[in-house]
Amino acid sequence: MAEKFSAKEEAILSQFCTNTDLGTFALINLPEAVKGALFSRYSRSPKSLRRVLLDEFILNPEAGFSEIVGEGVKRGEQQLVAIKKAEEFYDRVLVGYGDDSVAELGGAHIACENISNIVTKVMQDSRIGISPLEKSTRYVYFDQKEDGRYRYLREERIMQSKHADGYVRACDLLFETYSSLIPKMTAIEQEKFPREEGVSERAYASTIRAKVCDILRGLLPASTLTNAGFFGNGRAFEYLLVKMYSSPLSEPRAVAASVHAELSKVIPSFV
Repeated sequence: MAEKFSAKEEAILSQFCTNTDLGTFALINLPEAVKGALFSRYSRSPKSLRRVLLDEFILNPEAGFSEIVGEGVKRGEQQLVAIKKAEEFYDRVLVGYGDDSVAELGGAHIACENISNIVTKVMQDSRIGISPLEKSTRYVYFDQKEDGRYRYLREERIMQSKHADGYVRACDLLFETYSSLIPKMTAIEQEKFPREEGVSERAYASTIRAKVCDILRGLLPASTLTNAGFFGNGRAFEYLLVKMYSSPLSEPRAVAASVHAELSKVIPSFV
């Protein structure tokens, strides 16, 4: 379920995201350097991409966001207008020359949230032309619950089958084991690797967290829900969509439809 934002936050985010209420969305009106930094921070944060953008970029005075983005957004000039003109140009080139390599000149950043590790692997396998960055199990704890339930995929066909109860018990057990071992492994690692002189408490805590995450992440099931960001060119995304639409699994096909819809807003000629 996508994160809820206040009306004020939605107004701000609507300038930089193709939607503010769905788990799949694309970034607009942001310089490439900001997008790269945003996705880099995203991979090491438990927050959603929109929340990271708000808290650590837009509303963080030290980030100098307004100076980086410039005056265009303040005047309400939407990048989607420029995209429309670019679409007309690329359409002429594609139709006139039939050269799909032109699609490699247009790229997009897209975020996919609340997808299973199975889907992230399907998407990450398409390495040529696509750069993925996933919420990392090596740096972020996955012990949080949402509405009292651990965050793993409850696929419709499984949940309507005779295996539903067994599936839920197995996944809950894995998450309960993972969660219960976090404080125990933290104590063990702190004993093995005491904080050295000159190392800040924050740096030490991050180091211990990384060690604990790395040890325990093998307990997380493939159905674990995560967030991932992707940058790719048009041709690579087109190939990825064909691959995902052809999957025998329902989740990759559903995510493909969401990705397709959002990419059509930012690189429509290529997908």
